[in-house]
Amino acid sequence: MIVEPPDRATVIGAIMPDVLSMRLEIADDEVGFARVVCDAGGTCVGMLVAKELFGRVGARTRPLVEEGSVIGPDQTVAEVGGPLAAIRAAAPVALTWLQRLSAVASGARPQPGDALEAWAARLSAPGAVGHDGPSFRVEFEGSSCC
Repeated sequence: MIVEPPDRATVIGAIMPDVLSMRLEIADDEVGFARVVCDAGGTCVGMLVAKELFGRVGARTRPLVEEGSVIGPDQTVAEVGGPLAAIRAAAPVALTWLQRLSAVASGARPQPGDALEAWAARLSAPGAVGHDGPSFRVEFEGSSCC
């Protein structure tokens, strides 16, 4: 089954309030690398949203799983590189979106009229209904954060 992802304008419209509320530590220009890691398994949806969020603050994201993939604990689902201050600022918002959309794909009820949650629901894995969904964390080069 092929499920078309939402267009970029839909994604940007949904995340823009979150982007505008982020506070970057502009004095920190250190560049580095981080991984987005799954804490609890389920169906992973929202990588395109996380990629857009990180991109909006100047970080690059390389998804390692496809939208709708079943993932397990301690699985790395994406790599993020760029200014560490930008990654730190965007990480909580990106993780919230990943968890929200993954929860819907794992069986949580989508909000009526929410285009991104409706898309996530269509990517639901068989047998995942009733699951709270995966959770995620960001690990920065050798340490754990967010």
